[in-house]
Amino acid sequence: MTCKICNSPTKQLFEKIILNKYKTFYHKCTSCDFIQTDEPVWIEEAYSNVITSTDIGLLNRNIYLVKETKIIIDACFPEAKVMLDYAGGYGVYVRLMRDEGYNFYRQDAYCENIFAKTFDIETIKDTRFDIVTAFEVLEHFVNPLQEIEKVLSYAETAIFSTVLIPENDNDLPNWWYLATETGQHVAFYSEKSMNYIAKKYHKNYYCRNGNLHVFTSAKLNADQLKEGFTIKKASFLERLSNKLLKVNTGSKRVSLLESDYNSIRKSLSKQ
Repeated sequence: MTCKICNSPTKQLFEKIILNKYKTFYHKCTSCDFIQTDEPVWIEEAYSNVITSTDIGLLNRNIYLVKETKIIIDACFPEAKVMLDYAGGYGVYVRLMRDEGYNFYRQDAYCENIFAKTFDIETIKDTRFDIVTAFEVLEHFVNPLQEIEKVLSYAETAIFSTVLIPENDNDLPNWWYLATETGQHVAFYSEKSMNYIAKKYHKNYYCRNGNLHVFTSAKLNADQLKEGFTIKKASFLERLSNKLLKVNTGSKRVSLLESDYNSIRKSLSKQ
């Protein structure tokens, strides 16, 4: 099997059972350290429910992502005006970011939009955005480069979230992020594979907290990095539990909650 990122040979690591019935091997690239499963014949079954029953951290994760991406945007991309959340699920993140004054829209072809109904990508004429976010999607991509290219087509800057693989291969068989019970995680990234992807698409790569990954055409300066980034590898759960980070970015954005509410009321009155 060849690597889906850099096309190098892979080595077989271990076997696991997916959805309690499908056997698969996990394969690690000998060059960029990307890890992939066998071809996931179970993938359609895995998405019988788009949001899995084990994803009980969805709300807490969105609170974390709002806090962290506000820091990144304010410190590194303060001029960004219109933004897109790719594969935005129920629309929780988009609604929260709009409440904070960030003009976000949602894209997701597979999940019902509950919290950002009037702010889907179809409701805006622009197809290019200043920033695109794609949270907890990289590990779902059966064809990673093809899907990443699609995300990058929306904006010059993309902010992804995914947990990088453990440094020690011995930790991999019991790694919680494999999520074998649900079968949706089939691709796992190393820092080397992230750098390879960035170079392939002519982007600069920056990592925050070990789980937020910025691909951008811009070159961030030392002051932006000092304010917006703390280069530290930590698990996603560890970062979720960390309530001590308090950074004043000086954002002057005004909440869109009231204007969105008035706009929705106006549109409903015309129906």
